[in-house]
Amino acid sequence: MKRATDYGYQIKPVYGPGDIAGLDYERDIGDPGRFPYTRGYHENGYRNRMWTRRMTAGLGTSSDANKALKKYREMGQTGGMCVIHDRVSSSCIDADHPLARHENGILGWPGSSLLEFEELMQDIPLTGQSITLLGCCAPSTLRLAYVVALAEKRGIDPREVHGSVTESPFGNAFGQTDVQPFDLNMKLFLDAAEYVVRNGIRMRSGLVGQHFQESGGNNAQALAVELSMLKEICARLINERGLDFDDAMRVPYQLVSIGSRFFEEIAKVRALRRMWARMAKEQFGAKKEKSCQLLIAVHTSGRTMTYQQPLNNVARCAIQTLAGAMVGCTAIDNATLDNAYAEPSALAARMSLNTQHIVAVESGVADVTDPLAGSYFVESLTNEVEAAAYRILEEIDSLGGLVAAIEQGHIESMLREEANIKFREMNSKERLVVGVNHLAIAQQDELFEVPVQELHAAEPGEIARRMAQWKKTRDTAAIEASLRRLHTDARKGDRFNLMPAIIDAVKVYATAGEVIGVIRLARGLKYDPFDMIECPFTLA
Repeated sequence: MKRATDYGYQIKPVYGPGDIAGLDYERDIGDPGRFPYTRGYHENGYRNRMWTRRMTAGLGTSSDANKALKKYREMGQTGGMCVIHDRVSSSCIDADHPLARHENGILGWPGSSLLEFEELMQDIPLTGQSITLLGCCAPSTLRLAYVVALAEKRGIDPREVHGSVTESPFGNAFGQTDVQPFDLNMKLFLDAAEYVVRNGIRMRSGLVGQHFQESGGNNAQALAVELSMLKEICARLINERGLDFDDAMRVPYQLVSIGSRFFEEIAKVRALRRMWARMAKEQFGAKKEKSCQLLIAVHTSGRTMTYQQPLNNVARCAIQTLAGAMVGCTAIDNATLDNAYAEPSALAARMSLNTQHIVAVESGVADVTDPLAGSYFVESLTNEVEAAAYRILEEIDSLGGLVAAIEQGHIESMLREEANIKFREMNSKERLVVGVNHLAIAQQDELFEVPVQELHAAEPGEIARRMAQWKKTRDTAAIEASLRRLHTDARKGDRFNLMPAIIDAVKVYATAGEVIGVIRLARGLKYDPFDMIECPFTLA
């Protein structure tokens, strides 16, 4: 059985003072709420504010997702909501696109228009909770436009809404199904981030390290990539968009994956806080302490949830939730016992939310901030993963930064090699997974049948037909005028911000496929990323 971290550090049987002999408490750890924030950003931790406990919704129609969100609130979802796009709207095509008819609402919310967002948020407040909408980068600008448009429609100042609806442009390299070119994704991301800062909107942008780790990356690699993403985004917001660093740092948060290697996951997040705090001060000259405090949310690892013996996943989820809580994350959304099968059933969602509440109110871990600080093992492991991450970060920097490393195939190669190592270890039983290659049982001996939440075959087609019919009822002249303005703006170069024109187009119910299609045309690309339909509007 393997007794080493995935990044090559051999775990000793016992740790003592000699393992942290060079550690300086004030310099390397510090009290909670003090630089370098290894122990967290708040002196009293969860005594002041508990983490946001939520589940990810998205299956079927917008009305179905709306019902799921309301059900989650009844189950104990607190502080925020989280919804993920389906593959159709993540690709910025409409529900009536030829390729979409069998994919709408599968593994996500079909959010390709303001109409869908209005239905998603029916009788759900925009304020008083964090609103998180996940997906790929390209539809990020649309999600932000939905929030602004619906807030204004409800008579709410958009600055009163908070959460995260935009996502970094790096997902393509980490296994996301984003079909837009990288340069377009980066331009749209920077537009959204700049718009948020200059208009005082409290919407964060997710730099999703989770995707990298769920695709097979190890903890040290994940740290290096997460820091590289932050460096790249902050530098571009400063150098290309003219923002001050302390203003730019109002934008990003990091969504990390927490797996089942309990102490390693805790060490990773502690190291991430410390590494970012030092980078913010030393490389970016942060003037505000807040800029040194990287907001970190946790997704317990869907990759570790197994198809075999799904009840084992309840234990895995509990271990991962406990790790996220002990390390002081600001929000947790859990994987579920049926993660390998489908979107969460009501039973699975309730079990995962209850897991968070049990950890919060029964375990006692919320009573103390960073309770493992001072552990010889944990402090040593924090130092080790940080050192390994810095070595990988130096490799990425030597290639010219994260974008250059992606373009040169370095990140893809890193992920492929790491995934192959894990596969070989599973085959040789050096890495044991209960129910898979250890204590496995025949399928017919399984005592528990997963209550899979199903989407009936006709439903994706119904979503497509509704979209096609609804399009005929819109004010075509208003849509064409708004898209003509967007097309003109999109030809003014990468640094011209398209958010005002996108918001205006969304308000008159232009769809994702229409908005992004027009932007693509202005950049010399095909209107449709799959080259199956033509632009239905006159733009000249």
